[in-house]
Amino acid sequence: MSDICSTQSKISILLFLAFLAILSVLYSIQVFDYDSTISGISSIYLENVRKFKESYPPMLIGAYESDNRISVSVAALKPIGFTVYCRYFDKNGTEHEKPMKAFIYPLFVVICDKKSTETHRVAITDGSIGDVPEQFQVEVTRWNENYKRFLTHCSAPIFGKEPKWLHLVEMIEHYKLQGVSKFYFYVREIELNDMFLLKHYAIKREEVELIDIPSIYFDAVSQQLLAIADCHLRNRLSANWTIFSDIDERLVMTEEKETIRDFLQESINVEYGAVMFAQRWIFKYEKLPEKFINYQQVMEEMPTRKWSLTTQPAVNCTDGKHCWGKMIINNQKVLQMLVHDVGEYENGYVPLILDPEVGYIRHYRDMNMGKWWERNRGAIERYQPFTNTTYSPYFGSQLLSNVLQVLHEIYKPQR
Repeated sequence: MSDICSTQSKISILLFLAFLAILSVLYSIQVFDYDSTISGISSIYLENVRKFKESYPPMLIGAYESDNRISVSVAALKPIGFTVYCRYFDKNGTEHEKPMKAFIYPLFVVICDKKSTETHRVAITDGSIGDVPEQFQVEVTRWNENYKRFLTHCSAPIFGKEPKWLHLVEMIEHYKLQGVSKFYFYVREIELNDMFLLKHYAIKREEVELIDIPSIYFDAVSQQLLAIADCHLRNRLSANWTIFSDIDERLVMTEEKETIRDFLQESINVEYGAVMFAQRWIFKYEKLPEKFINYQQVMEEMPTRKWSLTTQPAVNCTDGKHCWGKMIINNQKVLQMLVHDVGEYENGYVPLILDPEVGYIRHYRDMNMGKWWERNRGAIERYQPFTNTTYSPYFGSQLLSNVLQVLHEIYKPQR
């Protein structure tokens, strides 16, 4: 089992790297027919791409200042090691520092030196000369280092037309019970009902931040890695720990009253830079309802209340790590985060591979979406026997109450 997973993992990495190389070549000869209809950011980007055809800067998602550097998340089809230049602009839009030679590392990230407190915006360009229109610049975010959240959550990019509102509200309220105080959602494509709910959390409750993910990538993996890179940079100085997971995943502790925050505060030794949770898939046979109707509908359709048939934990896949696991990382101890694992740690930190008897992922996986069961049946059947499990009774009643309260705030239904 371990050898098979190890080989599959190596093949997947090689194929992904080859894919990135092909994207880089296509990028350089400008043969992409970009889709500008979904993301407003992409529309601005494309307008300027057409204007500066010879050599144009990449789109920037964010720039985040620390003591000695500005870390920039770059939406560019450029490989690791590609040479670029950091450009520095003051509040008047004047380039006030000498361009700095840098490179893409890790993927989708450029590290620029912090040169002056007068720097207000930065840009990343292929060359060190030439004007840089404001559309290609991004404002530098400076954190209040006296205030740091303990635990935040980064979600995989949202796309696809299937209803998500009930997953979203349940996921957010689940993790709030676990100690999360801020959520970051990267939006590629979303239905109005789902966005309405997220905007309530963002505007009324100030618990959610929405980030537009550019539509210049064809594959979901590249979109997810870009979002992960940016979300890690956002949290590097503003939060101690961050959960990276999908909207249908609920990381849980098995001790009845223990939260994830409790566990991280009380059980993690200093050498650990991340905690890996094992997957347990819970089979979901129907789509979520398209829209909210009433309280009874929510009580019947919440995934944590409706679905229970569960696989055994997917453990010991590659080098003792869990198969398709998800991570909670210590932001200061990780240099690069990937989808299922840490790509590189700072200063020799290591992961804690969590025993599923202590904590695991309740993954409410739609069996039919994307022919998931048909494509993965052989792999999933290794984790038999399938058994019925339940979401924590201790947290379950409070979760239901909180979900209903939020939906009441949004829809104000008649009882």
